[in-house]
Amino acid sequence: MNVFDTIEFQDLIRYAIAIAVVFSILLAIWYIIWWWFLIILSAGSEEKVKSAVNHIRHAFLGIVMLFIILFVTPLITRLIWFEYGEYASPPVIFETITEVSNSIFGTSSGIDSLPTDSGNLDADFSNL
Repeated sequence: MNVFDTIEFQDLIRYAIAIAVVFSILLAIWYIIWWWFLIILSAGSEEKVKSAVNHIRHAFLGIVMLFIILFVTPLITRLIWFEYGEYASPPVIFETITEVSNSIFGTSSGIDSLPTDSGNLDADFSNL
């Protein structure tokens, strides 16, 4: 059985957008780390500092563009009645990222996996 037999086009769009967002965030983080590396190795050389400053500008410009795209794209797709625009909304993207990361790394280890039994604690937390 081929994996593409079971995946729908909408899911493919969701996963592609989620992967592009994660890749963009990782690339921006890498650019910021590289900026710190270049600043440290510049040793005060004005030309090397300019290059490092350009790296940080590009990283922050990329982050700003990513957030603009994340929040403006759903509005534009609704205006032009694009059928798959709902998959570009931030809640769907972040939910898909969580779904993919849970399938890769196992069950969630965040707030959802914390025990919800609060009956064992006193109101003043005296039995901690």
